[in-house]
Amino acid sequence: MKYDVIVIAGTTEAREVIERQLKENKKILASVATVLGAQMLEEYPIDVHTGRLDEAGFVRLLEENPCEKIIDASHPFAQVVSETVQAAAKTVGIPYERYERSRLHYDYDRIIAVADAGEAAEYLNQLEGNVLLTTGVNTAAVYAEHVKNAKERLYIRVLDTPASYEGCAKAGYPEDHVFGEMPPYTVEDNLALIEKTKASALVSKDSGKTGGVDIKVEACRRAGIACVLIRRPGQE
Repeated sequence: MKYDVIVIAGTTEAREVIERQLKENKKILASVATVLGAQMLEEYPIDVHTGRLDEAGFVRLLEENPCEKIIDASHPFAQVVSETVQAAAKTVGIPYERYERSRLHYDYDRIIAVADAGEAAEYLNQLEGNVLLTTGVNTAAVYAEHVKNAKERLYIRVLDTPASYEGCAKAGYPEDHVFGEMPPYTVEDNLALIEKTKASALVSKDSGKTGGVDIKVEACRRAGIACVLIRRPGQE
């Protein structure tokens, strides 16, 4: 085999997987979607494939780089990626493992759990006041389209990248409603943004401790505002 393992990377968990595999002297190929993802892995003595792949692309990657198994350490909300990799692994006949980040349990009575961005938007339409979105640029358009008075009420924190700003502008967010920052964020960071936007609710994906959800929940608790959490795919 050319590699012992191929790791679908791009998260902190992927680094943990890689470090564990390296301790076992495994030869690793990591697959990441972006240059930023590749830069996160520069410290490791591994090979890295950079670029977004569809199912045919993953099949080609696996055929050209035979391995013992695939470990999928992609983001817990990257359901399409996981399904695509799993299908490609089945086609090529390589064992597939999903590495899941641990889930947290939050003790706050103003948490509202919803299935997706559409359901979150429906709930936000029952509330008054501004909303701080911390769910990223990929769903920005969903909220802009479905939340009432979106241009006045919605504020969004995204990664400080050109693609994020372009996505928000395309979705119709005013420039002064977009905050480009890079994690990690503290409770105080979140509180400051809640205060600045005068938010009465914060929206987050339930992406665990690595995603800073415990920090967001604590900020909501201190501010006394609602925290809308989008459940992970497959989570009841």
